[in-house]
Amino acid sequence: MKAIVLAIVSVFLQTGCLTTPAEPVVSIPAPVCHNAKQCDVMWTAAQEWLPRVGRMQVAQVLPDSIVTSPRLEGERTTMHGVVLKRPLTDGSYELSARFECGEPQLPCTNLEQSGVNLFNTMVSAAGEGLEQ
Repeated sequence: MKAIVLAIVSVFLQTGCLTTPAEPVVSIPAPVCHNAKQCDVMWTAAQEWLPRVGRMQVAQVLPDSIVTSPRLEGERTTMHGVVLKRPLTDGSYELSARFECGEPQLPCTNLEQSGVNLFNTMVSAAGEGLEQ
């Protein structure tokens, strides 16, 4: 399973901002953690997946945010990424990711959403089975 996921991620990272998804990208909900153990596991996964998706190194990790280095001007194969850990009213936390490839055109916008979807999928998967 891990090999398949890494192969998919590898293909995504190699294409960077150079290709465009053929159809509109559907949003995958942000990961939500419900207890301390699950939040720790998912926060660790967020620190791992943010730089993988955007292909930029993590520049800062705080208790409620992770930020990658800014992308270089004109670089089309990387995305700047930010994750915020936001408390919800029921005591759980949402891990909200955002990626920016710096191009205002539609292809880049679709790739930013694809990056968020990949991040959301992988971080949510890391926390599966730890809800209670």
